[in-house]
Amino acid sequence: MLRLLRAKGLQDILDRLCLQVDAQRLMSFTDELSREVRLSGSEEEERAFRRIAVRLEEMGATVRLSHHPGYVSWPGPARLEVSGLGLIPCITHAMAAPTAGLFGEILDLGRIAPDALAASADASGRIVLLDGVANPQRVKAAEAAGATAEIFVSGVRRHEMIVSPVWGSPGQKDLARLPKTPSVSIDLAAGEALRRHLGSGPASARIETEVDTRWRLLPLLEAEIGPADGDGTFVLLSGHVDSWHLGSMDNGSANALMLEMARLLAPQRESLRRGLRLCFWSGHSHGRYAGSARYADQHFFELRERCVVHVNVDSPGGRGATDLSQAIASAELFQLARDAVRPETDVPYVGTPPLRAGDESFLGMGVPALFMEVSEQPPGGEGSSGVSAGGGLGWWWHTPEDTLDKLDPDFLARDARIYLRALWPLLADAVLPMQAEAAAREMLLALETRARAARGRLDLDLPIRLAERLVGRAEALDAKGEGLRWMGEAAPPGAVRRVNRRILALTRALGQVRYARQGPSQQDPALAQELLPGLDRAQELGSLREGDAMILHLQVDLGRERNRIALALAQALDALR
Repeated sequence: MLRLLRAKGLQDILDRLCLQVDAQRLMSFTDELSREVRLSGSEEEERAFRRIAVRLEEMGATVRLSHHPGYVSWPGPARLEVSGLGLIPCITHAMAAPTAGLFGEILDLGRIAPDALAASADASGRIVLLDGVANPQRVKAAEAAGATAEIFVSGVRRHEMIVSPVWGSPGQKDLARLPKTPSVSIDLAAGEALRRHLGSGPASARIETEVDTRWRLLPLLEAEIGPADGDGTFVLLSGHVDSWHLGSMDNGSANALMLEMARLLAPQRESLRRGLRLCFWSGHSHGRYAGSARYADQHFFELRERCVVHVNVDSPGGRGATDLSQAIASAELFQLARDAVRPETDVPYVGTPPLRAGDESFLGMGVPALFMEVSEQPPGGEGSSGVSAGGGLGWWWHTPEDTLDKLDPDFLARDARIYLRALWPLLADAVLPMQAEAAAREMLLALETRARAARGRLDLDLPIRLAERLVGRAEALDAKGEGLRWMGEAAPPGAVRRVNRRILALTRALGQVRYARQGPSQQDPALAQELLPGLDRAQELGSLREGDAMILHLQVDLGRERNRIALALAQALDALR
């Protein structure tokens, strides 16, 4: 009965808080924060940070504004002139190489896959014309093929991008991985005109780009809302402040949503079990997550020991953003995400595993991830960006058209309620609302998938057996946690602490290998990767012809990764004894 009373009391508070989400206030915050272009490290961005700090102090949060060095890149003017066609409007990209004038023949490779692009013998010494938004994977592939520059046909509009694969500010060993070629983007109409011109015979282009890439001083804003007698752990709620152009949706509305969470949760300190830490980053758009990566480096042990979940906010409340099915969640948080989303839509929540994108700088250290964009355009819808398989964030994403009118106040309030429903159990429930079995089972299924892909050439029997044992122990841990939830206030505090500690130990151990290749103290490149990325060449191993010497080379690499994964599983098993 005590548990039911507390649970009902917490649910009643959450229901009241959801009714207090204020669409008008959210839009007012967004308008206030997105009146200037906020380049990373600029004076305009600094003003936005200070506005947010003032608001948080008014809400009663403990606020700290500091500064740190970050390696960021501001794209400047760009010029593209094609022989026989003339000037074509274009933009260049953050971290692309500048050039006072590069001349070369154009090679149209369309929507070629990165692997095929890297192997293209024809690209050497030429400027390659590619379909799609500029991204580091394709720039890296073009450089591997010997291309001298890239022209991207980014879609109906030219989308601002960053083309470096280096996550965060580069260390000395990362310098060689920074882009070495100029990149420009043109829109679809210009791309079609260029292709018609190329159809009549070869053509050359001259490219000029200005890109200001250097170390700058970046702001970092931290705010704390915590209980007086909590257990010392906290939930990290984060979002970037820097923007492309005015960035009302990306990321002004996210900053407003975070302020709304602070406004609603600060008066509820007495009901919280854990603290809420809000972090506002710089260096997201122009430094490839330089702010959050720096925070991971500087607060490594604190985050490993005390941060239970990282909740990210990016681009909520877009006009026409009715697809709520794809928001990311670590496996152990899937049920929590589904429960948060379900009241707002009839479309089932499918979920997406954490991506190597956004400000997910904490995956390798084992901090579970929840959300990034919770709402997107429906595929093929009127607002679809046309730059991804889904509907994306809107055709105005990363363009000058990302202005206040691209937001729907009701959708922004809807997204805020989703975040509130996810944050409240994480902050207020005695037992963490996380499913250890889901994390263990995800590991087991991923290992079995990799074993099938290797077609008998990689022995994964040991990690698979360990994962099977971990599933059983995780089931028992979840059952123990559920029993403690039902006991409510009568649950022994020591037992609650032990269950929470074991859940976190499991996520820490698995996180080093599940969503990361290099963790826990390193950052993987900003390139697409799947579950157990250290085994991503298992399919290549399975596809090689018998007798190919590369089989033996890959078996060395993948065998070592197998052992790393087995060690992580053994650590998780030890934690659950």
